[in-house]
Amino acid sequence: MIKRVLNHPTVQQFSRFITIGFLNTGLDWAIFFALTSWVPFFTQHILIANAISFVFGFTNSYIFNRRWTFKSQDARVGRQLTVFLLINLAGLGISQTILGTVYAVTSSRLISKATAVALTLFWNYFAGRKFAFKK
Repeated sequence: MIKRVLNHPTVQQFSRFITIGFLNTGLDWAIFFALTSWVPFFTQHILIANAISFVFGFTNSYIFNRRWTFKSQDARVGRQLTVFLLINLAGLGISQTILGTVYAVTSSRLISKATAVALTLFWNYFAGRKFAFKK
């Protein structure tokens, strides 16, 4: 039973999405923490740092999710990229809201960023699967 579940195409696809997500998150976090740790301006403007780090994570995400996670053959790359961008901008809005709210309560960049990433993950996968990379 467990083997059947683990071999289900959706589970396999979600596993690839999470793997790419770890890479995106590593890139996003590295840039976010570098900016907020080493550039004085960003210590007071964490939402701007979050938006900048998002751009790098987004670019990586689109390339690898298109090719590996969803194995898209859609020739309408411009349309697909636009939809993926809109989904991720909505995800950024969700992330910014969570990050700002949690940071206001905890004053912890780590807790704020971790919470935002964890909650935005599900939106990005399901919306991407349904709208950007649908078969």
